[in-house]
Amino acid sequence: MTRNLGILACLFCFLFAACERKVNAPGGNSELRRYELKGKVVKVEKAQKRIEVAHENIEGFMEAMTMFFTVKDDANFEQVKAGDLITATLIYNSADNRMWLENLKVTTATP
Repeated sequence: MTRNLGILACLFCFLFAACERKVNAPGGNSELRRYELKGKVVKVEKAQKRIEVAHENIEGFMEAMTMFFTVKDDANFEQVKAGDLITATLIYNSADNRMWLENLKVTTATP
């Protein structure tokens, strides 16, 4: 009996160690990855709620380039303008290959 409990305890340990942490995305169960983004705003499209950013290398994800990002539910979006230096959290949904920005902050505003 004690031996069976020991085997059972070991099995539970292996199962918990093998589990992956998944984060639910708005569209269902998928893995979300978070990356720190730093860059300069090139263009703001308020109606589409997106900005074009010339960003630095995003370590472990992509090289420096200029591209559009959607900004999700961020109060700071209204204050962003072309020329501003920003930081943000880039969220990548690997299930459907979508990206968006959260926690947008202007670090240096353009006059």
